[in-house]
Amino acid sequence: MRKRFHGILAVLLAGAVLTACASPSASAAGGSEKETATAQTAALSAAAAEDEILISLSDRGTKVTGDGVSVDGSTVTITQEGTYRLTGTLSDGQIVVDADQEAKVKLILDGVSITKTGSAAVYALSADKVILYAAAESENELRALGEFVQSDDNNVDAAVFAKCDLNLNGEGAVEISSESGHGVVSKDDLKVKGGTWDITAAGKGLSGKDSVIIEDGAVSIFSGTKGIWSGNEDDSEKGVIEISGGTVSVTAQDDGVHSDNTVTVSGGELTVASGDDGIHADNTLTISGGSVDVTKSYEGLETNDILISGGSVQIVASDDGVNAAGGNDGSNAFGPFGGDPFGSDSGSTLTISGGTVVVDAGGDGLDANGELIVSGGEIYVNGPTNNGNGALDYGTGASISGGTVIAVGASGMAVNFGSGSTQGSILLNLSTAQAAGTTVSVADESGKVLASFTPSKSYQSVVISTAGLEQGGTYTVTAGTVSETVTLSSITYGNGGMGGFGGPGMGGGPGMDGDQFDRQDGGYGGRPGGPGMGGGFRR
Repeated sequence: MRKRFHGILAVLLAGAVLTACASPSASAAGGSEKETATAQTAALSAAAAEDEILISLSDRGTKVTGDGVSVDGSTVTITQEGTYRLTGTLSDGQIVVDADQEAKVKLILDGVSITKTGSAAVYALSADKVILYAAAESENELRALGEFVQSDDNNVDAAVFAKCDLNLNGEGAVEISSESGHGVVSKDDLKVKGGTWDITAAGKGLSGKDSVIIEDGAVSIFSGTKGIWSGNEDDSEKGVIEISGGTVSVTAQDDGVHSDNTVTVSGGELTVASGDDGIHADNTLTISGGSVDVTKSYEGLETNDILISGGSVQIVASDDGVNAAGGNDGSNAFGPFGGDPFGSDSGSTLTISGGTVVVDAGGDGLDANGELIVSGGEIYVNGPTNNGNGALDYGTGASISGGTVIAVGASGMAVNFGSGSTQGSILLNLSTAQAAGTTVSVADESGKVLASFTPSKSYQSVVISTAGLEQGGTYTVTAGTVSETVTLSSITYGNGGMGGFGGPGMGGGPGMDGDQFDRQDGGYGGRPGGPGMGGGFRR
């Protein structure tokens, strides 16, 4: 048994002797005091290192130097609070933490390879918190093979499974894989605070019942279902996902990031490629900083209320790019994972007050079943090329009071911001489509360009709003090979087609003055040259 008390006492006595022996003249100069403090720090660090229990894993017999550990064949059980440094290999073994419920257990992975068939490679059965720490410059591997076979009352279904809080930290790298289950599961809070974590799982990548919080580190996930998930049916305040730092890359067959409550991104870099929603939250999604890049999705962002106030957001979606829609996971029923095709919630809101948002959508670019509100930021939408969707879509209303919006797409369902706006906006439909790569811009009477954008797709409709567009002003909109001079007799020019819930309205006839734009001065909800059909059936 290590005599920790005597070791620490010896360090303190040594420090006292060093202090007493310092010369007065040297102390006055400050040099000896610094040397003494350095020596004491080094000695205390050595004492802390000595407090680690060393576990050398081996199929031929695991060796342990210290207390709090029992070995039964290939199963190593830790029963006491403390720090344990693990090295070596178990080809079919398991680390079990079965300590007091108030215990904090730190497992330092320092060149470890653990494979377990039928269960978790690391199973935290009982503790207050377990920390998995990847030692500096180390490479480690934790694998779960085959179908999971239950050995107790818990449904162990991940390569790393914790009944308690679980922290992932460190300076080294860990590869985690699960052939039939999840990568990492915590039944309480799951935090990533450092280290490099490469997770491949048939199920979810990271799963935290109460929360998943990523503060630092590098996480890469390849998931057969949801990449990052949190949900707690018993506590409506829990089941949240927060990303404030680090680098996260997620490839998932289902949602990339999914919370049954809220998702918050305030920092870090998040890259998502998903088969369904890039990011989904049942209640609220907030993006205030960092970088969000959804490179592939059915719908990019989907939740009841979406608030974007900062950061960089880029989205590629085969259906809606940003969808503020009520209810649970609500992707279109014709998408890969089902949902209600007619679901809507007039209380859903999409609010953008800052940041940069770039959308490439096969369906609606920005879609709010309730209200679309823009007060700042830069928003560029490469919208649909089919007339069944629009670059903008909303249910109860849309207003803009600041920021820059250039949204292009098909003309059949094109809509503009509403009369409640305080910043001018212009909607123009072209009689012929313009090619991808042809710039859209707006200039004032002096010829000064106020805003511009080069779409990546062909387009036949343009919505543009930016600072400097004021009621009574005259502006020139250039879209590819054509241009049009517009006077804002009201705060908006052009009311658009069939978006929202507006009733039928008589749209302006196409090419009334012989130019290459369709005039859009008809009633709200009216399609150019004909009655509107209403947008209530589209999300």
